[in-house]
Amino acid sequence: MNIEEAVTAATAWSGALLSCLGQPVVAYHVTAIMREADKNHARQMQLALVRRTIEALVDDGLEGVEAERFASQFHGRIGSAWDLLHPAGDTQH
Repeated sequence: MNIEEAVTAATAWSGALLSCLGQPVVAYHVTAIMREADKNHARQMQLALVRRTIEALVDDGLEGVEAERFASQFHGRIGSAWDLLHPAGDTQH
């Protein structure tokens, strides 16, 4: 898997988020996460994006519970894509 494929996998089914934050913004942040080789730092970046995702979705009119459910799924897709891109044998920085 390459970075572009990882970003595509992580942002699949994210239409609501892409419409309120914008595709370039989401792609930028997810790409930065995918490029980060240090798992702990990548997870910190991911959590910050998930918090921003919830805020943006709520600001755009989605119920808090629905925004959290969407963000949880998004979080899972980002994590899964990162894990596929960075096999467990890679060293952390």
